[in-house]
Amino acid sequence: MTDRKRSRNGFTLVELVVVVAILAMLAAIVMPSVSMSDKRKLDTVQVAIQDAIDHAQSLAYHKGEPYGVKFHVVKQWFAVVNDKATPVEDPLSHGPYIVYLNNPGMPGNIELESAQFNGRLVAGFNEKGILQYGGEVVIRGGETSRRLLINSATAKLVEAPIEP
Repeated sequence: MTDRKRSRNGFTLVELVVVVAILAMLAAIVMPSVSMSDKRKLDTVQVAIQDAIDHAQSLAYHKGEPYGVKFHVVKQWFAVVNDKATPVEDPLSHGPYIVYLNNPGMPGNIELESAQFNGRLVAGFNEKGILQYGGEVVIRGGETSRRLLINSATAKLVEAPIEP
């Protein structure tokens, strides 16, 4: 008679150890990107605010109409708006250009503490794309706050020390 091979049910201990080791290595690679530091979260929000400012300035310049970025501290959002304070269309999503800080797509634990542009909550651009008034936005992530000044000449965000 011929030798029959035994059928194996299950996995050997060595196979299980190898699988667990591979999973541990993958978890070690993924974990740092999942647990983002407060500084990196603030960087992400700062880039989103600068993108909104750049978009509003571009619209104002190219369309010859006033546009701006409106900040809502209570509801924790900012939006690119037209002269009637209505959010414009986002060129990527084709929905309203509103960025909600508590949205799942944004880093968690970030708050808009304040925004002020000559007594207003809107960084406004005239029909030539010129920022009407400089101002500041303060964002906070955990225990870290960041004060962002918006220069009226360049419309760029610059990090500044927080005054006590």
